[in-house]
Amino acid sequence: MIHYFLILKRTGENVYKKCFGKIDLDETIVSGFFSAFFTFTQKLYGADLEDIEFGPYRMLFEFVGNELILAMLFDKSDSIINTQQKLIKLKKIVKQTYGETIKSNVCKTEDFEGLDEIVDNFISNSQECEISDATKSNCISILEKFKSSNEIIDCCLLSMNGTPLTNEINKEFLNLVVGQMDAFWKFKNKILDQVILSYEDRYIILHKINEDFTLAGLFRRNTPIGMATYLTEDVAGKIARITGKTIKME
Repeated sequence: MIHYFLILKRTGENVYKKCFGKIDLDETIVSGFFSAFFTFTQKLYGADLEDIEFGPYRMLFEFVGNELILAMLFDKSDSIINTQQKLIKLKKIVKQTYGETIKSNVCKTEDFEGLDEIVDNFISNSQECEISDATKSNCISILEKFKSSNEIIDCCLLSMNGTPLTNEINKEFLNLVVGQMDAFWKFKNKILDQVILSYEDRYIILHKINEDFTLAGLFRRNTPIGMATYLTEDVAGKIARITGKTIKME
């Protein structure tokens, strides 16, 4: 769950705040905390802070111009990729709608009139696949056949932001796969085509189908890697052919 969307100055001063949960942020403490962190990372590494964790929560940052920072506080169990994409889209909206405002070094909350409604509508929109029932049914049939193989334990089809094609999926497996996708979230312009990861007495193959979807398969350890990758690539090819460009993410 997303708990807060913030617009901050590099000094840590809060410019805009939208709350979606019950967490109470002390603005004085938050201001001093982030001011210290932004100054520290710039002076020590010459780079900006991109994300930070606190207990069960995580915060992501996007920078607008030289002075403003957009931030999103959310549960650590949520997909980083999904949240990051929302933050990037909000950044574009803010730049387009409040371009003149963000150029000012003295901008304040009152300057973002109407942003409450924009942010509220954007965050509340569900992240679902726009896909016809027939195409979805065909994808499910392909996945069921894939899963029936003796070599595979489980599989799923997810959007590039971690949203599964259906809700009928083992939650533990889904969380594991999304966690592995999130582990590569900083490769913003270098999305890997295929990743193989060992996991206890089994291994996971993540295969990028196209710009929209990733196929994940959980295999038994005694399954030869060559066979596992062949099966995965074969299924990915079938899904790519039947979906084409009909699948888009909001």
